[in-house]
Amino acid sequence: MNHTRAASYHGVIFSVGRSPVLDRKFFRNRNIAIPAYVVPLRRQMSWFKSHLKSICTTHSDCSEWIGNSLVLMGDIEGNDIGYALTQGKSIEEVKTYVPAIVKAIIDATREVIELGATQAIIPGNAPLGCLPYILTALHTKDSTAYDELGCLKSVNDLTIWKNDYLQQAITNLSSEYPNVRILYGPMYDGVLSLIANASVIGPDGNTALKSCCGIGGKYNYNSKRFCGDRGVPVCSNPNDYIFWDGIHFTQQMQWDIEDMLVRPALETLGCTPLASAFLRSKRISKSNRVNYVSNIS
Repeated sequence: MNHTRAASYHGVIFSVGRSPVLDRKFFRNRNIAIPAYVVPLRRQMSWFKSHLKSICTTHSDCSEWIGNSLVLMGDIEGNDIGYALTQGKSIEEVKTYVPAIVKAIIDATREVIELGATQAIIPGNAPLGCLPYILTALHTKDSTAYDELGCLKSVNDLTIWKNDYLQQAITNLSSEYPNVRILYGPMYDGVLSLIANASVIGPDGNTALKSCCGIGGKYNYNSKRFCGDRGVPVCSNPNDYIFWDGIHFTQQMQWDIEDMLVRPALETLGCTPLASAFLRSKRISKSNRVNYVSNIS
């Protein structure tokens, strides 16, 4: 990439909060409501390709720029699953959505590869059954529905099943592009270990499953009084929390995930992280870091 142009900005974001992988028609056909402001993955990819035209003039120039980048594709599909589950769809029904969800992710990754990408990470989902908004919407008095951390077992089992399905699709994609390094990012176990390490189980449940910015209920989350609404408080110690607003992780947790997931990938791919990445406080030990196996020796 031209360094003069690169120095003029730090990046461009095409994502929009709570956006799904699947298009609106998919949800409409299943009577699942999604916010008017969300932008599905296909549209985000369209924006990305349009932006490419402003920073590189030829196909080879664009291909070289993308080829020298690391593509991180996902894990926004948790939104697709969350919309369905919180609107009353059963685990078994949502399972039938997984092939379409995974196909959309793989198709988008293939599209970036065709544009010139040579290395990519496709992360699996974190344990969705531990998210405050899921725990609030699917709350039950049946104690057997929860694991030892207080997460919903059925939702986490669905997450594991979906992640396994995604891994098989990544294996197939790697066979299709043997000269492209495609790594699966196993977020599930790492995030679960961070939740376990942060857990303090008391009379009100697991404090690690509460939102920092939120109000009401066992998990400090209320969909009708969301973080940022008037009168909704913010905790004084966000770095001690896992979840920011009941849906997203805190900034500290994002750094922890980066250290757990991205840095080992950079090492596997022979890349050097920015020196500034080492200056942040971390809760990650080397034992928490992901061990990647590259599909190219």
